[in-house]
Amino acid sequence: MMIHLISATSKEDALLLNQLATKIWQEHYIPIIGADQVSYMLTNLQSADKMFQDIQSGMTYYLIQVIKADGTKEWAGYAGFEIKADHLFLSKLYVLADFRQHGIGSFVFQHILKEAKSSNLPAIQLTVNKYNDKSIAAYQKMGFTTIKEQVADIGGGYVMDDYVMEYRIS
Repeated sequence: MMIHLISATSKEDALLLNQLATKIWQEHYIPIIGADQVSYMLTNLQSADKMFQDIQSGMTYYLIQVIKADGTKEWAGYAGFEIKADHLFLSKLYVLADFRQHGIGSFVFQHILKEAKSSNLPAIQLTVNKYNDKSIAAYQKMGFTTIKEQVADIGGGYVMDDYVMEYRIS
């Protein structure tokens, strides 16, 4: 299996990002945060319009595509990040269930690490839900450490109850 990152730049790309988000969030996050909050977040934070607005304001999005041994191509997930003054913020790294445990997260992380290094940044930061044990373990395996806890009001009566994790670039 080969992994490709394809820059998402258009409204059509944002629609595909939203389709992937809908599937991934419904399969992975309902047991963690509940169906109502997942629906709210898909409508308000992961909608095609919101992601296209993010793209237009300078956030980088990648569609993750895999090419199987037989040559077939499939969308496996998406990632999004932005360059901050003192770190790269990895806002999104989501992989469909069928493609987890195949090295996709590590592949994307290596690409993101190159981006951070080319911008001379000392760290990569991300937020992860405190109860998302599998993702926390994956980030720890990549070398991230928890630097603080954070509760962010996202509207609609919902909060994101997260750890802020950081990877220090040596």
